[in-house]
Amino acid sequence: MTRRALLSVSDKGQLEDVAALLESYDYELIASGGTARFLREHGFACREVSELTGFPEIFGGRVKTLHPVIHGGILAPDLEDFAASDVAELALAPIDVVVVNLYPFEQTLAGGGDEAELVEQIDIGGPAMLRAAAKNFQRVTLLSSPDQYEEFLHECRRHDGVPSRGFRRRCAAAGFARMAAYNQAIATWFAGGTGEAVSRAPLRYGENPHQAATLEITGGDLASVGLAQLGGKELSYNNLVDLIAAVKLVQDVDGPACAIIKHTNPCGLGLGAPREALERALLCDPVSAFGGIFAFNDEVDLATAEQLAGRFLEVVVAPSYADAARQRLGRKKNLRVLTCDMEAFARSTRGRARTWGRVTLRQDEDEGFPELDGWNVVAGGEPSAAVATDLRFAWTACKHGKSNAIVLARDGATLGCGFGQMSRVDSVKLAIRKAGEQGLDLAGSVAASDGFFPFPDGIEALAAAGVQAVIAPGGSIRDDEVAAAAGELGITLVLTGRRHFNH
Repeated sequence: MTRRALLSVSDKGQLEDVAALLESYDYELIASGGTARFLREHGFACREVSELTGFPEIFGGRVKTLHPVIHGGILAPDLEDFAASDVAELALAPIDVVVVNLYPFEQTLAGGGDEAELVEQIDIGGPAMLRAAAKNFQRVTLLSSPDQYEEFLHECRRHDGVPSRGFRRRCAAAGFARMAAYNQAIATWFAGGTGEAVSRAPLRYGENPHQAATLEITGGDLASVGLAQLGGKELSYNNLVDLIAAVKLVQDVDGPACAIIKHTNPCGLGLGAPREALERALLCDPVSAFGGIFAFNDEVDLATAEQLAGRFLEVVVAPSYADAARQRLGRKKNLRVLTCDMEAFARSTRGRARTWGRVTLRQDEDEGFPELDGWNVVAGGEPSAAVATDLRFAWTACKHGKSNAIVLARDGATLGCGFGQMSRVDSVKLAIRKAGEQGLDLAGSVAASDGFFPFPDGIEALAAAGVQAVIAPGGSIRDDEVAAAAGELGITLVLTGRRHFNH
């Protein structure tokens, strides 16, 4: 049977690429009014929907695709069963690919459109086709956003013009997510417009390729939360999770800094002007920094950009870039380069939630370090000004690693990090090992722990490695025993009384 694709889009970006590929695999193109005109103007042969249905568009285009020939073609069974089905006698043509995006209701609302304009942007035929194609994902590929086009082209080339079932299923999930967001925006407006619309954009996939994923932003898009992408590939789910972690870390640091994040954990944090901060951030774990997220809270200059360009990394984010730095990073075509309005980002990402189906946990943002103004020295002498600065720096970095978290630092640079272990002493050993692998001397360094030490063994291991001061929240029934061990070992132990777990 002839392969057919139905195209009906308001956003015609990249549509030529899709049409060209479909033609190369001998798809017959079917399109509604405006889309058909666009395709013909760009040299593609296509049949208008009205030719297929034998019924003209009416009411100024309000009704065009709502017809049994269209929906029968989308909802028809598998192609091998099509000829034998009870619709064959009606001469329905199967439709295998549906490229549809909805009227721009949210954009019209955001632009201050009046009631008449908004009503005209309530799509009827588009949602019907979207739902039908998503329901019949076993046979039909639905493309509901230009963000899906690149992967669609790749899938067709890999599978002789017919995308895989896994891709079709992910596209179906993205379609229903888009439909939910669209309906919610319209319902909110009808209810008086008092709530903020939620924009939803499908991502290529989630943490793993078999998981569908969506980016949701209340009341706007990436720009509304202070982010702008200057170049590179589209952001993935994992990129976004790590990007948020990276920016939150450099926002917590006093003074210019660079943070390197991998799998939401800091694998390096450095203070100083951008190039110096980058070099310090790379000290303790340059291997893990491979493919990481690099965040700055100061403008990136050319010297820093040159150093970044020589590495493999996924994302660079900073408040701004010198023109030469931006041009240098722009030559790495896959590198995602973003600017971030730090204040807007902080406002927009305050508060945390995790959702499992119908269950959502919410909590306030873990903000500030008031405990550092009144810590309690329970072993050793009062730390010097330099050591106190290192302790505050290590404490800040430690807050952003997964519990159990240990950070070793000195002179505005992390020297070793141990995160996410089930045992705190294992995190201690991991941090020490990481420093040793880079040949870093821990003599005179400091350590931060996001939780109390349940036994003296962690303090003993740190002392043996050369650590001179430790900061921890305290709260163990063995705090006195741990403090006594620190005193015997010549370690300054500072307890804050406030923890920063990051599960």
